[in-house]
Amino acid sequence: MRNRFWPVDRATFHVALRREFWYGSVFVATCFVAAVLSGCNRGPMLVPVSGTVLYNGKPLEFGSVMFQPRSGQPAVGEIQPDGTFCLSTFALDDGAVVGIHKVRIACYESQRPGTVKGPGEQSLGKLLIPLKYTFFDQSGLTAEVREDGTEPYVFELKDP
Repeated sequence: MRNRFWPVDRATFHVALRREFWYGSVFVATCFVAAVLSGCNRGPMLVPVSGTVLYNGKPLEFGSVMFQPRSGQPAVGEIQPDGTFCLSTFALDDGAVVGIHKVRIACYESQRPGTVKGPGEQSLGKLLIPLKYTFFDQSGLTAEVREDGTEPYVFELKDP
């Protein structure tokens, strides 16, 4: 059936339509795969980070250390009885994001190993180090995590 409004017969039209559909499907699939592969970012580069916290010259026996990068997920580490810590961002001891970090340290009675809280108790208890160290912007502590690795950090906290 050919006329001035329908320049090809139906069989030719359907073959062309199927071909265009197949080409279009391949194009869409290729674009999808390219988008997925380009979006498969493995996340930020992490480097193992460890260190020691001293308070008035002695190892801080418990508490936590937090590294906050300029943007993104912070890294946190629990202080061990010898004052050492290892940071974790997404998984245990995976480290911290490469870059400059602000650092804060907290040490509350409730963080003491073996401390049991009562039902519904949410208090952190008494702060055992100067308050300024618990704030990123007031602690005065910074750290640079480098791609080629970092030496263990030593943070020395002192009474005012």
